[in-house]
Amino acid sequence: MTIQEMLEREDIYSIIETTLVKYYREVHHTSAKVKIQSKFNNKYVVYPRLGVIISRTPSLSVIKDTYCDFDVQNNPVRKLIAWGYITACLCTFGLLASKSLFVSDKKLLHNGVRIMPCNRKIRLFDYRQGVVDAMLKDGFNDLYFKTELSFRKNPIHPFIPKIVKSGNRWYRELILDGKGLVRIPEPKYSEKLQQTLSDLMMLQASTRKEADALAYCQDMQKYIIESLPVLKVTKHIQTTDYIKDVTNKCYRYVEQHNQTIPMALSHGDLQTGNIFVESAGNVILIDWETATLRSVWYDMGRLILYSQRKGKYAAMVNGRNSVTVKDALLVSDGDKERDMNLVCAILIIEEIKAFVDEIIDLPGSIGTEIMDRLIDEFYQIPELNGK
Repeated sequence: MTIQEMLEREDIYSIIETTLVKYYREVHHTSAKVKIQSKFNNKYVVYPRLGVIISRTPSLSVIKDTYCDFDVQNNPVRKLIAWGYITACLCTFGLLASKSLFVSDKKLLHNGVRIMPCNRKIRLFDYRQGVVDAMLKDGFNDLYFKTELSFRKNPIHPFIPKIVKSGNRWYRELILDGKGLVRIPEPKYSEKLQQTLSDLMMLQASTRKEADALAYCQDMQKYIIESLPVLKVTKHIQTTDYIKDVTNKCYRYVEQHNQTIPMALSHGDLQTGNIFVESAGNVILIDWETATLRSVWYDMGRLILYSQRKGKYAAMVNGRNSVTVKDALLVSDGDKERDMNLVCAILIIEEIKAFVDEIIDLPGSIGTEIMDRLIDEFYQIPELNGK
């Protein structure tokens, strides 16, 4: 998500200002004044379309990673346009920027600093020190942040990046040398995807447990139903009755076909954007904000079937009895004759809960578009709509 996209949902410039003030106080122990300004007499400038705040004359490391962010492998035209725009921004020394960043303590910024506002955090890369600090955005809930912090302080596998230092609403990690899987072309892409699958199966094997499906779904169903009035009032979501109906329909199926199911620690958002390939070839899984115990099928759907992409979730559920979907979802299950209706009923409840969690965690009225995306998928599943 770029700064340009954030401008449509939140007062991002004010959030950047207040977050950086708290960051400099917490991490650097200085009371620096911070202001996003329209005038361009500051050395640091804001490029909303690139999603970064960088020096007018950035270091080679900053330039390299900025180009890498737009290294679109499956769309050469888009890549060419993006790289052309980046080149124009760099060659004009900030003339194409929309605003500039003022920080009163000049020692805090140098040309090797790269500031990237993200969905819930602001990431500050310091290439001279080789570290990146993540600071939770001011005004944002810290539920997901605490989840990631507790999980990554003592990682149980080498593919989980370790947090080296942390404090109040911030943490520090090393800058990884490499690029995201989404930036890697074939055949290396498929090779690293298979490596990721092996890592995921290792994680599941080390944390696996058997659970009663009905008891598991009962807790989720109760949470979802109790959360819907809040979503309707605070987030202005008008499809809460439909969400309730879908949840109850799936829950009734689990109730009628209850059995023991395999669960394990789940990443929660295992898509190519959260898979990083180091220059040495190691695969690192990043962004563990939504990690928790889920069915072993959940991450498999996201990793192998790309169920988080538009149209893919409905395709997965509608094709649940196909060899492709069964092989993907049940790859680590152990029971290849599993009732796929039950599998998908549980997956749908898990997905609704994940979306409800995410929306509630976001401040103010942010989040309506997230639920709209899920509802669009459900409308394409005949069994959920009385067809």
